Amino acid sequence: MAKYFDSISSEDKQILKEAFVNITLLIASSDNKLTQKEIDEAVNTVKVRGYEANSLFSTFYDEINATFREDLEKASHEHSIEKKEIDYYARKISRVNPILERLPSSVAKKLYKDYKSFAHRIANADGGFLGFAKVTIEEKNLIRLPMIIPAWHDDEEEE
Repeated sequence: MAKYFDSISSEDKQILKEAFVNITLLIASSDNKLTQKEIDEAVNTVKVRGYEANSLFSTFYDEINATFREDLEKASHEHSIEKKEIDYYARKISRVNPILERLPSSVAKKLYKDYKSFAHRIANADGGFLGFAKVTIEEKNLIRLPMIIPAWHDDEEEE
């Protein structure tokens, strides 16, 4: 992880890590509840990403995984999970924007893609009828994570 995140502070790294908790709560807020299936999917996704040998961020995910369940539980009790709080979680997630700008483009792009993929997995974890229509219209709008604004340059060399 150090190699990819050398240009940012430990506080900024923490914001990048916390984004996964906030993404989970953002998606849950669109349904006014955090379900056990969403919790399990979030925990398992972070855990599996730490195991992926080809992941740029396996150490990053291992660090998140170490306290993710507890962090998610704590955050879900500190602030309500309801539609009126979507803006709150969106603002928390948007704190990654200036940090992503300071990362190498390839790293910022990969992390952005990981955030969106994570949101998609949480939205698909629960809901629907017999496995159909699991993602609501509101969730579809949120899983694109419009509060994260890609601001990297394509002229940097891929790592």
